[in-house]
Order: sequence, then structure tokens, then C-alpha cells
Amino acid sequence: MNPTTAHPLNQVKLIQGLTMHDMSDALRQYIRTLGRRTAKKLSHPKKTQYSERRLRSSPHMKIHSETPPIGPPFLPPELEQLIFEITADMYPKSIFNLLQVARRVHIWVQPLLFRVIRVNTHNKALTNILKTGKTDSKRPDHPYGQVRHLALESIHNCSVDEGGLILELCTNLVDLGLNSWFTDPALLPVLGTLQLRRLAVNLRVLFGQSPIDLRHPLFHSVTHLDIFRVEGVADILPKLSVLPSLTHLALDSDLPREKILGVLPGCEDLKVLLVQWRRFEKEGFATAKVPCVYDVRFVIAIYSDYWAEWENGARGREDSWSRADEFVLRKRKGEVEEMRYWIN
Repeated sequence: MNPTTAHPLNQVKLIQGLTMHDMSDALRQYIRTLGRRTAKKLSHPKKTQYSERRLRSSPHMKIHSETPPIGPPFLPPELEQLIFEITADMYPKSIFNLLQVARRVHIWVQPLLFRVIRVNTHNKALTNILKTGKTDSKRPDHPYGQVRHLALESIHNCSVDEGGLILELCTNLVDLGLNSWFTDPALLPVLGTLQLRRLAVNLRVLFGQSPIDLRHPLFHSVTHLDIFRVEGVADILPKLSVLPSLTHLALDSDLPREKILGVLPGCEDLKVLLVQWRRFEKEGFATAKVPCVYDVRFVIAIYSDYWAEWENGARGREDSWSRADEFVLRKRKGEVEEMRYWIN
């Protein structure tokens, strides 16, 4: 970089002279750097954890008159907004502090507070708001309408009935992960009304005693499907070609490989067929890595924390899907040897 442009003030001037469409990857990285600095300045060890009382009193739905205006924006508003949104996305625990910076920042950042929700023991405050806010659910600015990515992960802070209620009221979901505790055939009518793009679920449990119906409306827009466990899965593998939008499929490592590979010939639009092992299954994963020439779309990998990976994907970070996409692309370019199909 030219020394005359390396100084932060000169970089700010450079940013001010560009539109959103003009920004290069390098400039976006600089904005991310600004976002990190913003998070560090606003975060404090005693204030980074969400407090249910504070959430209910401040950011739930109101922009309080005492929120400081802090003067006019130093950067063009669209760039300032991008900085705060990136900061909130990269450092979710800083959102509460960001809400108190200025009224305009509150307006930009408040919807991000509920955009990605993992229902678990570490997210009690946000989960409790979703569990108890039904009376306001019709308000356009209510948190239910802001939830786009939902993982019903743990029953320790949310009963099965409460999880079902949250799912029923979050009508704008595009990404859903259901642990088996929350999975029930009673959810099918609600799921059929959603426009899901990503779904992670045990299909056998979801359909109960009925046959797994791949023509159910819940599948119509799903591009990324992660099918938990193996019960009933082998029977539907030859029929997966009926899913109109499917591009990415993840299956359990306990399924026979010949059954898994049989999916590929009939699913021409499938870009990735991913089989994953859990971290404690290292020996099984090592045994599975036998050099062989398979369809380039077939990938196997290992993970340590499934729901952390799910959240990474929901927040646009690197996850199992993106790593598999990158691996397949590199293999198509000849950068990965033909007989290798595993990601270490």
C-alpha cells in the first residue's frame, strides 16, 4: 500500500469517496478492521453477557429518547451502517452496547439481535423473550419477525411445547436446525408454510410413523439439507432427486457408502454430497479415508461442535458447507489430487 494512503485518516477519506458498489475486497477488509476496533472499544468484560432485564428494558422494541445522538456520521451513512452491522455480526455479545451508541445505530443493529438464535443454556435471555412475547407477536417490529436462523438445540431452557410455539411464531425463517427432542410430526403443518433454504433434522422422527414424504411443501425451497441419523434414510436416498431446489446434502457416516454414492447419478443439480464424522469418531474417519476416484462432489469431513458450525454458517462465516464447496472447487481445478475426497 502507498504510504500516503496507509494512514487511517487517508483511508477514511478514500472510503468517503466511494459508493457501496465501488468497494474492493481490500476495502471491505478495512471496514471489518474498523468493526473489530469498534467492538473492542464498546465491549467490557462485565457487560458482554446478555441480561434479560436489560434486554427487556432497552433494546426489545423501543428507541429511547436518552439514547445519545453523538453528532453527525463521520463516514457516509451507508458505510457507517455497514461497519456497525459487521461488528454486530462478528461480535454478537457486543450488540447490547452497540444499541446504546446512537439512535441511528440502534435502528441498524437492533434487528441483528434476534437474526440468529440458538435455543440453549448459553442464550437464556433471548430465548426467554421469545418464549414469553406472544402477546406482541403481531407487531411488525417484534423479535419473532426478525429471526431468520433458528436452532432448537437444548431443552434445558426451553420445553418442547415452548420450542414449538417459538417455531410457529417465527414466520420469516430461512434456516432451521432441530434437535430430536424438538422434532415431532405436529410441526409439519407449520414447516410447510416456511420458505426454508437450510434444514437440519431427523426426518424419520419428523414424519413419525408415516412414510417420509419428500414432496411435502417444507422441502420446496430447501437448498441445504442435513439429515440426522440413519433410520429410514436409506429408503429415501434414491428419491432425493424430486427435491426441486436441493444443491447440498449432508448424510450420517453410519450409512453404507454405496448407498450414499447412489444419490449422485440421479441428482444432477447437487453440488456437494457431504458425509461427516464427529470428533470422537477419529478412528472411523481415518479408516474411511481410502484413496479412490469418486464423483468430485463426494466429500467427507470431521467436526467437533455441530451447533457451533451451524451458527458459523448462519452468520456467514466459514462452516462445513463452505469448506466442502471450496474443496470441490479446488478439486475441479486440479489443485486436489483426484483420489482424495476428504477434508482434514
